[in-house]
Order: sequence, then C-alpha cells, then structure tokens
Amino acid sequence: MAPASPLQVLIVDDSMTDCVIFRRHLSKGVQRPYEISEVATAAEAMKRLEQLQPDCVLMDFNLPDSDGVSLVKKLVATYGQNAFGIVMLTSSQDVELAVEAMQSGAHDFLPKNSASAIVLRRAVENAAEKAAIQRQLESQRQAMALQNEELERHIHRLEREAAERQLAESRLRQSEQQLRVVTDHAAVLLALCDQECTYKFVNRPYAQRFGMEPEQVIGKKLVEVLGTDAYEAILPHLQNVLAGDRVEFEIEIPYETLGRRWMNVVYVPERALDGTVQGLIGVMSDTTARKLAEFELEHARDEALAASRAKDDFLAALSHELRTPLNPILLLSSDAASDPSIPVPIRAIFETIRKNVDLEARLIDDLLNITRISRGKMALDKLPVDVHVVLRDAFDNVAAEIVAKHLSLRVNLNAHAHTVMGDDVRLQQVFWNVLKNAVKFTPEGGAIIVTTQTLLTEDVVEIRIEDTGIGMSAPELERIFDAFAQGDHAGVGGSHRFGGLGLGLAISQMLVKSHAGSILAESTGPGEGAAFVIKLPLVPDICLQLQPATPAESIRAKNDKPVEILLVEDHEATRTALAQLLQRRRYLVSTASCVDEARLLAREKHFDLLISDIGLPDGNGYDLMVELAQQYGLKGIALTGYGMEKDLDRSSAAGFVTHLTKPIHMNSLEGAIQMALAHLAK
Repeated sequence: MAPASPLQVLIVDDSMTDCVIFRRHLSKGVQRPYEISEVATAAEAMKRLEQLQPDCVLMDFNLPDSDGVSLVKKLVATYGQNAFGIVMLTSSQDVELAVEAMQSGAHDFLPKNSASAIVLRRAVENAAEKAAIQRQLESQRQAMALQNEELERHIHRLEREAAERQLAESRLRQSEQQLRVVTDHAAVLLALCDQECTYKFVNRPYAQRFGMEPEQVIGKKLVEVLGTDAYEAILPHLQNVLAGDRVEFEIEIPYETLGRRWMNVVYVPERALDGTVQGLIGVMSDTTARKLAEFELEHARDEALAASRAKDDFLAALSHELRTPLNPILLLSSDAASDPSIPVPIRAIFETIRKNVDLEARLIDDLLNITRISRGKMALDKLPVDVHVVLRDAFDNVAAEIVAKHLSLRVNLNAHAHTVMGDDVRLQQVFWNVLKNAVKFTPEGGAIIVTTQTLLTEDVVEIRIEDTGIGMSAPELERIFDAFAQGDHAGVGGSHRFGGLGLGLAISQMLVKSHAGSILAESTGPGEGAAFVIKLPLVPDICLQLQPATPAESIRAKNDKPVEILLVEDHEATRTALAQLLQRRRYLVSTASCVDEARLLAREKHFDLLISDIGLPDGNGYDLMVELAQQYGLKGIALTGYGMEKDLDRSSAAGFVTHLTKPIHMNSLEGAIQMALAHLAK
C-alpha cells in the first residue's frame, strides 16, 4: 500500500515557543507524515498562501497585525469556505469567541492549555478532513447539478417517446442512481437491512470492505457477510434496534482484505408510515486510527510511569550509597570540631572536614529536591514564621565564609511586618542559597547588603539581597533560575571555577513559588554586582494566634533514669561512631548489625528507644519497627540514606517518630531522641 501523502500544515503564531510545541505535538507518534510551515503574522500568512496550498491552517487568535476572526473571514473571502481546514487556538475558553470563530468559517476551536499532542493532531486532521469532504461534496453537488440538467433533458425526451408508466419508471431508476452515486462517495459505510437481517442496500465502500460489490451483498444475511463471530458480537445491538431503539457501539471486525479494524457503528430503526419497525439503517465509520492512538497513548503512559518508578528507585539507591559513607565522617568530625579538649588547630581541621561533608550532603539534597519539587512531591510544614529570625539563622550559616573572604555584611531589617506562613527550614534554604551565591561571586573585600521592607500595597514582605560581585549579563539573567545552569562567568574555565551543580537558585525559585511568593534577579551588567528580590505574602493576623507553644524542656527519660537505646546499623563505621557519640551523651547503647541480632537483644533486655537503619542484610527497618512496637511498645527513629518522599511516608506508616537522612548531625539526632522520648512520655 502506497504511503500516505504528507499533511500540509501552516502555523500562524507569533510565539516561537508555541510554534515549537505545536510542531513537536504534530510530529509525535503520527502514522501520516506532516509538512509544517510557520509564519508569525496575518500578512505573512496571506502571502505564504499565494504559493502554498495547505491541508490545514493552525492559527493563534491573538496576532500582531490582526485578530483570528478577522483573518478567518479574510481567508474565507479569498479562498472559499473549505479551501483548507482552519483550527483556531486561543489562551482563553471564551464560548462566544468560539462561536464567532466557527461562524466565521473556522472548523475547530481549541484553548491552548488543553491542546495536548493527541488533541491537537486530532483537531488538525479532522479539520483537514472536514474541509476535504466539503470540497468533495461541493464538487459532487456541482457534478450532480450538471447531471441533473442532463437527466431533465433525457426525461423530456422520454416523456415525448414513452407512456406515463415508462416515464415514472425512468424517474425512479434515475433517482436510485443518484442515491448510489452519493452514497458510494460518502466517507462512511452504509447498509439497510430488513427485519430478518437481510441486506436491502449497501454502498460501495461497505461492500468493498468485504471484498465484494454491492450487488453481491444485497440479498445476503448479515451473518453470511460478517461471519459468525462478528455477528454474535453485534446480535444484542441488532435486537435492540429492531425493538425500536437507536444504538451506537464500537467493535473490532476482522476483515479478510484489511485485517482487524475498529469501527464505530450507529443503528437506527427504519419505520413504515404507520410507525412500525420494518428494518434498520446502519452507519459505520472506521475509528482504527483513533483507537491505535489511544493504545499508543496508554502504552506511552505506562512506559512513563515505569520510567518514573525506575528513576525514583535509582535516586533512592544513589542517595543511600552516597550518604552512608559520609555519615561516620560527619558524626566524628562534628564531635571533634566542638570538643574543647582537642587543640584549636586540630579542631579547625575537623571543622574543615565537617564543612566539606556538609557541602557534599547539600549537593545530594539538591539533586533530590529538584526532582521532588518539580513533581510536586515536597511536603511543606507551614506555620507562621518570622522572616527576620530565619534570615539571622541564614547569616549564621554563611558567617564563616563571609569572614574568610573579608566581606562586609550590611543588614537593614526595616520591615515592620515580617511574619509569613511558611516552612522555616525551606525558607532558610532559600535565603542560604541566595546568600551563598552572593558570597561565591563577590570578590574579597566586597559587600553584601540585606534589606527588608513591608509593601502594604501588595501585602508582602520584600527581602532584597545585593552584592558588589561580578554581576550578570542579560542572557545570564534569563537563565539564572534554570536547573544546572551557571553564568558565563562561572567559567572562563567552566563551572568548576566556582563549584556547585547550578541547582541552588532553581530550587530556591521553586520553593518561593510553593510559598505563593516570587523571586527576581537584577543586574545592570558584568562587574556591576547583582540583587535578588524575594517577596513573600504576609500572614493574616488571625494566623498569628495559632503559633505552636514553646516546647517544654528536653526529656531525658522517665524518672531521670538513663535512656536505653537499641542501635541497629549494618554499616560498621557508622554503628561504631554513633554508639560512641551517644554514650558520651550518657545514653546506654546496645548495638546490632542485623534484624536477628536486634530481635535477640530486644528479648533479653528493656529498651526505651529504637534507632534503626532501613536497609539491613536480613530484612528492613520498617518491619523491625512494626514488630518491636507491637511486642514492646518501642518508639523509633529511622536513620537511613533513603530520603525520597515515599521513604518518609513509609517510615511514618511503620511507626517511626521521625526519619533522619544520612549524613546526620548529632544535634539533629539529639533533637529527634528528645521528640521520641516526649512521645513515649505521653
């Protein structure tokens, strides 16, 4: 079978982005090839149509030099009603606009936000087919008009040469012939059957589906033509239509000449003058292309879901493998860096190790966070938050780097209202990212200026972080919030000059948007410094009354007894480091490297708390938590390298009070222990 001729499409849209999307949609997964041309204005479209004869014109309503309705009217006036299909796209869902467009001559009307690939292709192909059919019907009407003139002359001759009966018979035969011409050129399959399901009429396309001519089908039973399997499949529908009901259904029919095809079938009863049913009329259309597209879409969706699951599994495994070796390093270096018994120069070395491990952990978090946020899977714990307090915490986090580069930090916290509804951890991450960026790109001796103000007209607090650094060009400003993007200044020798993955600002923008805020970057050019302006909506006064009460003092254990901890960790270095650090803090620690050892210890003595890794050689921490909670009423802390959203959900479902992702700080673990003991005390 010869390949289908390309479908010529002219896109009229001044948005390059939309044109790229439409071209990709129209070129994706199609059986019939497309030849696509693009113009940006109505004038260009009229000029291009002087040389091009498209099957369909896909146009935007809002054009620089015309609106879509005016262009449709001009096209219809110039080339006729159905010279080609016309599909209009718009950013709105205005019903009146759609009606006006269709009345002006458009064949279809789509809002851009619902124009998926399959919807767009279907609209374009339907419009092109509709226009082609209308042209064909118009041609047939013209041909029939000419034929009618000839028939009239012929009838007049017959009237002169034959009796009234001969004339009537001639008219009847001509009328039947006209019906045959029209139905044989119809785009659907037509059949008439009597009450016994015997064919009285079929058009040529119907007969050819079964490799026959109409004369060979008429007089046969439906079962003889369709075959037993297909006939039995449609028998309930036949019974309904012969009972007087209109029925519509879809069925797959195995044709000997075409193979298996999907058909949309409509049966309506044929009634006599007295209203009794004397047969049925069947109208069938081939829906194989649509059905295959649906199957393809479903297959693509399944593949996408499988790919997404595989990516999540890979990220979880990667996170675990990267985090686990960092854990003992961070624990021991953090403890040594704060140990007053160690000489200051040695503590400084441990502090350097701690900072670099922290940086590595943040890079791992950035990779996971960009995936979580972009997929809407990062949960935010929103409470009334004082922006000034969060900013001061962020200042503390970058203080060492500011001192090391001899930078000056000027802080003007002028906002008189500065409470927002947000997640303080994530907001601190935003401020830290922006401040870290300023420190990174500001030369030694430069300055960083942080200013806040309340904008009552917008009901927001504005945080402006400026620097006297290397600045940005206009192209850099356009992509500053793109993931993995770094400015041209980030290397004359590549991004390695300043380090990082280029994710911090992308994550910051996503987090600010998730707080219903905005973040903008400003710079007058290279060497002129840069500024980041963050706006966050102020919290309503009523929400301030809902702030959580100040937590009570840390709870060591019931009745001030030493806390017995069961530590389950298969990574020997992490297990040893954690046990030592917990024992220094006067906890009683028993260690196990697997599930069986943990069970044995739990049977032998009483424990107040379980701290467990998730991935264990002979099981997992989830099942262990459930088992020990049921048997001994233990509370638990999950300690793992798996940090995806589903891992946190599964930890909570298993009964862990909290979930800590490696590498951990002892302060974080200490806080988690106090939280778990507080739950135990209730």
